[in-house]
Amino acid sequence: MYESNNKKVEKIVRIIQSHGCTVEGKKISLDDLSLLCRNLNDSDKKEIVGIIESIDDELFHLYSDRQYLDSQIQSLEPAREKLSQLV
Repeated sequence: MYESNNKKVEKIVRIIQSHGCTVEGKKISLDDLSLLCRNLNDSDKKEIVGIIESIDDELFHLYSDRQYLDSQIQSLEPAREKLSQLV
């Protein structure tokens, strides 16, 4: 789990990590983020920006991996069809 000296930032990260989960008996969603972000000061915002950039980088890599895998699957599709006809 993400740890920070800043408890507000830590709470926001917990909410991001537990999207759609029940935490401490309360249903948590990303909608809660806007409420928490209203009272952030400049040091909070810098740390949150870093977290968001990390998430964005990870999503970019996952998307690239998915595109590569999709192209690999598509190139194998004709062979699969041929094999299923033989069987």
